[in-house]
Amino acid sequence: MVRWGALKKAPQFFIAFLVRRPLLLRRRSQGGCAVAKEWKNRVMHSGSVLLAVIGLLMLAEECRAFPYRPAAAVSILSEYAASKDSAPPHTQVWKVVPEVGPDGASILRFFLEASAEAVPVCELRLPSPGAAGEIRWEGMGETGQKRSGAGILFLPGFPAPCDVLPVGQGDRERAYGERIEAGGRVFSKSYRVSFAAFSVADAKATGWIRTEEPVKAGLIMVTVTDEKGRPVVKQLWPADGTWWLYEETPLRRSWLIY
Repeated sequence: MVRWGALKKAPQFFIAFLVRRPLLLRRRSQGGCAVAKEWKNRVMHSGSVLLAVIGLLMLAEECRAFPYRPAAAVSILSEYAASKDSAPPHTQVWKVVPEVGPDGASILRFFLEASAEAVPVCELRLPSPGAAGEIRWEGMGETGQKRSGAGILFLPGFPAPCDVLPVGQGDRERAYGERIEAGGRVFSKSYRVSFAAFSVADAKATGWIRTEEPVKAGLIMVTVTDEKGRPVVKQLWPADGTWWLYEETPLRRSWLIY
């Protein structure tokens, strides 16, 4: 402890320093606490922002659109080629009702919209987005079943427009193979898938768009041909769409109407 008597002999600047030192220490301590508090607030704010960003990314993933996975039922108008030149083309309106299975799989049931019977004509089951698995199709009655693990599924001659194309898997032309089991034998077919961009104006002028809903720019026509170059099916898709706007096969043309 410094004695007061000794301080009388000390220089005045030293006495002033001792008197002001506690005040300086207090101010420094208060300043350090303020800086620490500000740093803590910044860290907490940064953590909140990070959590918010993570939440937005998760929400965006949930809200992201995936092909063949509409959020609500859609209606499709199909027009079939006439069996005779003089006969008018036959038309049919389909209602596609989506459902999500307990495993996240997408289930699509195709109904005749004008039918009073609530019995689907067929059912499509697609694996959950991003998951590996088969596309499964089942026709009601004796129409049969079909599976595909190649990301494509074709049903030539079937009246309902339920073909599945590799939409959203890139825009480069590529080849796909399909294995079909029938009568205890396995048959293989190869297909080529190509992609072409179209404007909304061109699509409307060609008669491919009939829906009243606004259509986003960036339309893509996905076209499938067989190993001999013959057309199999093509579908016109909007950017980030959940369902095609137009589909065409050698025997059928279909439009999304609502």
